[in-house]
Amino acid sequence: MESLRDIRQNIKAIKSTQQIMQTMKMISNARIRKAQDAMTAARPFAKKMLEMVDDLKQDILSMPQPEEGENLAGRVFVNRTGDPSKIGLLLITGDKGLAGSFNAVILRAALQFLRDHKDKQITLFAVGKKGRDFFARLKMPNLHIAYESVGIFPKVSYAHAELLGEAVMKAFLKDKLGSVTLIYNDFKSLASQNLVEQKLLPFDFENIENEREESDFVFEPGIKEIFDILVPRLFKANMYRILLESQAANLAATMNAMDAASKNAGELVNALGVKLNKVRQAGITNEILDIVNGANALNG
Repeated sequence: MESLRDIRQNIKAIKSTQQIMQTMKMISNARIRKAQDAMTAARPFAKKMLEMVDDLKQDILSMPQPEEGENLAGRVFVNRTGDPSKIGLLLITGDKGLAGSFNAVILRAALQFLRDHKDKQITLFAVGKKGRDFFARLKMPNLHIAYESVGIFPKVSYAHAELLGEAVMKAFLKDKLGSVTLIYNDFKSLASQNLVEQKLLPFDFENIENEREESDFVFEPGIKEIFDILVPRLFKANMYRILLESQAANLAATMNAMDAASKNAGELVNALGVKLNKVRQAGITNEILDIVNGANALNG
């Protein structure tokens, strides 16, 4: 049986851990409000950029295409010259643990993606220390880490999105990747996150709402010139929105995990408190019995 000293030390250690968890919960709670505001502000701009490029799509593709190769519009919309055996994977995880199943869900989806495409050359763009470290340990001959970015959460800036966007777009065009797939956790609410696996390149406009009115823009100096300027900005703006979504989802997961762990620690402290009282009462009872037995022996 444990001694009173051992139980008291366990209670003290659990209470100290509980205080750390409560502090981490408070920090995540304070940060997530700012992250939500940034995420909400980025959504309308990224959506409107997608709508503008979608408006240009048919006009751009109807223009004369080069006899050899493929121009930027062809690559980002149709990608006829991309090599189907070479694909890209953009993986966004957290930099730290203690976030429940946040990182595990993403890594499981990424592993399944690798199994489904084991016959292809995969170029990996890893954002987040957990994902980078996990795949760095994998010895897969068809997997190549082309870009990594760690330590950017929870202070994501547009500069991080610019670097990421440039790296992905450059590899897509230069290495003639057939497609680039994105896997990350999207922010759904403070209580839940949504795993997203979607095609990032070539552009997919199926998810854009069709409720908006048809527009008839006049572009100066010209459609192609505007398109060549707009596409890189669109891609980087979308990267920024995705990073903000992942950041908010990670903070929400951390807050929920620390809240649950703190409650579990409190329940464990209560259970140990009951056990402490039982051991103490048993000790007192044994001492009383020893005294009674001693008295009876003296009188006897």
